[in-house]
Amino acid sequence: MNVTTKRTVAVGALVTGLALGGTGIAMAANGTAPSGSEATTTEDQQQEPSYTGSVTAPQDTESADGTETKDDEAAEAKALESLATVSPQDATSAALAAVPGTAGAVELDNENGYVVYSVEVTGDDGTTIEVKVDAGNATVLAQEADNDQETNDD
Repeated sequence: MNVTTKRTVAVGALVTGLALGGTGIAMAANGTAPSGSEATTTEDQQQEPSYTGSVTAPQDTESADGTETKDDEAAEAKALESLATVSPQDATSAALAAVPGTAGAVELDNENGYVVYSVEVTGDDGTTIEVKVDAGNATVLAQEADNDQETNDD
């Protein structure tokens, strides 16, 4: 193989490598993944309705296979409790002020990366509404009807 042919092959390989690298960078910037890839984007992890709380939740610590054990859930609950500055009673009061009725279960959750209370309220008409209350300032962030109708209170 002569020198000219070697240079041509080397330049061709370089150009091909740059083209493929540029394609990978463009795909990463757009949040797309090659077919068969398991890449996820922040948008895929967003929950609906979308809202912003005042207390940022710690990163999820799911196992590699995406499952959570009872120990994982207990550890997450403890971590969230340490971040909440509003009591469950205050969250319940805020939820009942927004949706008159009877309060049921109150849970501390990581929603959209924020620490929130989920308060189940059974309205006077018998419908169940899940009210999302900010765990930092008791602001009602959203209401989710049992029949999947959602309303935002931004």
